[in-house]
Amino acid sequence: MSERVRAKRLPAELIAAVSSQQGSDDETGIRTRLYLAIIRDVFENGLTKTQKCYIMLYYRDGLTMAEIAERCNVNKSTVSRTIAAARRKVDKRLKRFMEIR
Repeated sequence: MSERVRAKRLPAELIAAVSSQQGSDDETGIRTRLYLAIIRDVFENGLTKTQKCYIMLYYRDGLTMAEIAERCNVNKSTVSRTIAAARRKVDKRLKRFMEIR
C-alpha cells in the first residue's frame, strides 16, 4: 500500500490537531511526535484485542470495514462500532492532553 493511501487513512482528528496550530516546523514536529506517542500508548494499553486487530487491519493494512467483517466473520456494523470506540478512546486521551497544555 502506498504512503499516500495511508496518509488519507489517518484519523481526521489527528490531522486537524496537528495542522490547526501555528508554529515553527520544530514545534509541529514535536507536537506530532507527542500525539503519536499518545496514540501508541492508547493502542498498547487502552484497547481490547479486537479493537487492536480491527484498527491494524483498517489503518495499517488498508482493508475496508466490509473486508474486515468478512475476514473476521462478523457484521460490518460491528467493525464500524469497534473502530469508532477505539477512536473515541484516542480522542479522549488527546483532549485530556490538550487541556493539560
